[in-house]
Amino acid sequence: MPSTSEPDHVILTLPASKTDPFRKGVTIYIAAAPNSPSTCPVSALLHLFTIDPRPLNSPLFITSDLSPLTRPRFITRLRLALLDAGLQPQGYSGHSFRRGTASAAAAAGFLDHEIQQLGRWHSDTYRLYIDTPKDRILNLSSRLHMADPHTPPFEPPILPFVPPLA
Repeated sequence: MPSTSEPDHVILTLPASKTDPFRKGVTIYIAAAPNSPSTCPVSALLHLFTIDPRPLNSPLFITSDLSPLTRPRFITRLRLALLDAGLQPQGYSGHSFRRGTASAAAAAGFLDHEIQQLGRWHSDTYRLYIDTPKDRILNLSSRLHMADPHTPPFEPPILPFVPPLA
């Protein structure tokens, strides 16, 4: 359990998730962002529980009738918020957050296995979510123009035959 006076992370427990086929529950650890207080998820949750005190095991998001926020209701609220922000909601869904996280992690230089851990992926599916910025593709293309096509491809050295151990 993180400290409530100066927490460096929060622990969220989901009773079920798409990445939890046996419905055992999923634990998600979210670190604080002390250098970015306006976007720090830990600070935001502390503020939420300050203005709306509830038991730590209660649902994080509830509706006006105090029932847990469902995925369909969340998507509806997300689309309304996007419209309010002047954005077209057709290109957004619940997966937009997973896609955004995978793309941000890749852009920050996270290794493939770290992106998989962060998103709780057990396959290479996360690669479908990574958006590569146009400037990155152009940079790769320009580097290709600098490659020397006359350089022979790398070949690993031939190792002497070693008989197998009996």
